[in-house]
Formats: sequence, structure tokens, C-alpha cells
Amino acid sequence: MRRRYKVILGIATGLSLVAFLLFQNDTFSGLIFPLKINTVQLVNLPANRLRFKVLVTTNQKSSAYLKYWSRNSKDTLYSDLSKDSLHHTLNVMCTIAKTNYTFEVIAVRGKDSVSSNQYHFETKPIYQATPYFDLVSMDPSIEKEMKGKYFLTQILTQPGSMVIINYKGDIVWYEPFKKGVKVTNWTPQHTILSIVGAEKIPSSGGDEIVETNLAGKQVLHLQLGKGDMDKMVHHEVRYDNEGNIYALTFDKKVFDLTKAKGLPRDTVHGDGIVVFNKAGHKIWEWSMLDHLDPLGDPLILKHKKDWVHANSLFKDTDGNFLISYRDLNQVWKVDYKTGKVLWKFGEGGDFPLKDNELFYAQHAVHFDDAHHLIMLDNGTKTGITRQITFKIDALNKRAKAISMITLPKAYFTTAKGNAYGIDGDKMLFCLTDPRAFLITDKSGKILWNIQVGGDPYRLEEAPGFLFKKPIIK
Repeated sequence: MRRRYKVILGIATGLSLVAFLLFQNDTFSGLIFPLKINTVQLVNLPANRLRFKVLVTTNQKSSAYLKYWSRNSKDTLYSDLSKDSLHHTLNVMCTIAKTNYTFEVIAVRGKDSVSSNQYHFETKPIYQATPYFDLVSMDPSIEKEMKGKYFLTQILTQPGSMVIINYKGDIVWYEPFKKGVKVTNWTPQHTILSIVGAEKIPSSGGDEIVETNLAGKQVLHLQLGKGDMDKMVHHEVRYDNEGNIYALTFDKKVFDLTKAKGLPRDTVHGDGIVVFNKAGHKIWEWSMLDHLDPLGDPLILKHKKDWVHANSLFKDTDGNFLISYRDLNQVWKVDYKTGKVLWKFGEGGDFPLKDNELFYAQHAVHFDDAHHLIMLDNGTKTGITRQITFKIDALNKRAKAISMITLPKAYFTTAKGNAYGIDGDKMLFCLTDPRAFLITDKSGKILWNIQVGGDPYRLEEAPGFLFKKPIIK
């Protein structure tokens, strides 16, 4: 009896081992245990009317994704990919309000794949810190290349929002905040890095740095008074090539202003630069107040609460910073290692410029891929807003404007805004006062025009926002 039991136990063990080995082989597993999608559950997210989660279970560990489409469109969209799991959380992240959609789940294990039934859902109207974006015009010559483009902007007022729109001006993604979202930046990791702060904080300033992924999860959060963030930030926040975060900060310093009829200990408010590492620790800071004498400004008592006003920051490929000063009509190059001001460019700066090359209250100053200096010249002294591209010879202190795009007077903006190159030979504009997003050619012809029902500060393309069909190896 005992011997028979051992034989039966051995056979059972052997069969279990064979079944296990077969299950590990995708081909045999697919024949004996076909891959199945067990459950599909659509989850509405009350805090966001354009995002949904789909919870999926499968009978075998597999990869899974969604494909979905609106009923009146031939375009198929895809979710993110969940790998090697029995339980999958998939995210629908590119939809338009008040639209009917259909989706299905695709599960893949080796050469075995299976599709679910088709399911339907309808997006609701959105209202959380999301203004309208109206497409006024689009030149037929760019319609093909515009399709599939997405653009990131923000709502500064309170409540605020990160917003992504498509080329038609439809909101396809947003993340609301109780505070204002002062500036946003699309990162190489396809996340959104932003400055968040109460509406009352001036100069696009905030007391938080927030990084959010497309699923709405905060992947980084720095707050004033916690850790190494001891000053508010404003106007700019970006990643550098080393993965550090740099931003403009508010700064202040006590000076003797008696020669200007001020106090022996008078406080002057200016701007600085701060750099945080990935862990949120401050690794470098710099202050303009250490490099400019306030007594050189005859109106320092009037200006001391916001002196010279920095409004953009850009880290060059050499590791040094470009910092733009609106009230000086200047751009400075600052050495990252020493803090030394390497040169000043603009009115009264180190580079001789022709009259028509001078710029006023400039914004969004940066070097492009060809290392040409790009800026939005707000033109507060001329009443004309332009984009200017300069070729800079820093060694010999020479500069030449190699391109100027002059906008019609209707698009004059006194403050904020940007001009970024797009598609090689065109320019993308955000214009705050006229509340417009434009794309022009090099001659200034308007090829794309979106009117904005809010107060935009920046607009930039968000390449890679749309998930492509997953490739499962």
C-alpha cells in the first residue's frame, strides 16, 4: 500500500513538473493554457475628466495595453504598456471633452495574443481651471505636419492648471491645482516640471516645484521651508543635462543707500539662480546682488523692491547660464563654477549692436541647436514685438542679428511670452497680452493662430506626448 502511494505520488509530482515546464514554454503554454483576459474594469477619476484607468487581469503573466478611438475618428490611440503581470493598470491619457470613445484591451505573452471585447465610455465637459483655446486659422501648407503635434501651456491664475492642447486647440490633457501654475516645462522623461504658487505671488513666482507624470502622479515635489528650498522661485524651472533642477529665485540683500537718500541698512530685492540635485538638495546658488551696485541706479529707491527683474534662465551646453534681465534690456552669461559674469549682451552691454538689433523687455532667451541666441523681443520702447536670432562671437564680443520676425501691432505684448523654433524653419509664439499662440514662417506670415481665453505665459511643443503602438519583444 505504501509502495503504491509512493508510485502515485511520484507520477503526480512528475506530471506537475511537466506541466510547470510546459507552462514556462510560451508555445506549449499557449496550446494547453490559452492566454485569457479575465476582467476589465474602467475607473473614472473624479479629479480629472479626461483621464481614465482601466484595471485588467489575465490568467497568465503577460504584457497588456489599450487601443482606443473616438467614434468619429479613424485615428487609433494607445495607452501605456504594462509588462509581465497578472494585474495591469492602464491609463487613458489623451481624450477630448464631450466625446464618445471605444477601447479594447490587447494582452500578449510570447507569440500568443488576445483581444478583449470592445467597451465604450464618454468624456464629460471639463471646467477645472481650463479656459478655451479657439483655432482661428491654420494655413493648409502646414496642416499635414501639424497633425499629431501637442503643445504644453499653463494657467497662472488661481485655481491653475497644466494644460496640453492638440493642433486644433482641443484640450487633451490637464492637471488642476488649487494654486496657480506659473510656468511649465516638458522634460525629456515626458513629465511636466512646473512652478506652483498662489496668484498673489508676483513675477510668475511660487513656493513649490512640482513634477507630474502623464498619469497625474507627482514624481517630485519641493516646497518652500522644507529641505533645502529656502527661497521662492519664479519664471523658470528646468532640468539640466546632469539631471539637476535649476530655477530663478527671489533674493534680497542689505545695502547702505544713504547716498541715494535711502537708509544706512536698506533692503534691495533682486534675483538669483538656484540648482537642486535629484534628491532636492541645493548644490549651487548665485545672486545678482553680488554683481551689481544699486547706487548705480539713480531710481534705486523706486526699484528696490524688484530690481532689474530677471525673467528667464537657460543653461548652455558649456554648463554656464544665460539669465535675462527685463529692466536692463540685457542678457548675462554667468560662469557656473565661479559665478563670474562672463559677458553682458544688449543695451549698454559688451557687444556693439545696431539700433535695429537692440531689444527691450526680452523674454525666453536661449540658445538653439545651432547655438544661435533666440529671444522674444517684447519691444516695450518700440511698440512692436519681434523674434530675433543672433549669431554670437563671445570671444571677440561680436554679435549679428541673422533673423528677425516682426509681428503685426495687434500682437504686441508688453510682458511674458516666448518664441521657440519649430520644424526647422518656423517660429512658435506665445503672446500674453493679445492672448494668442502663433506659428509663423521666417517672413512673419502667420500659419497657425489660436486665441486663448486665459492668461498664458509660455507655450512649447510636447514631443512624445502621444503613446505609439507598443512593440513587444
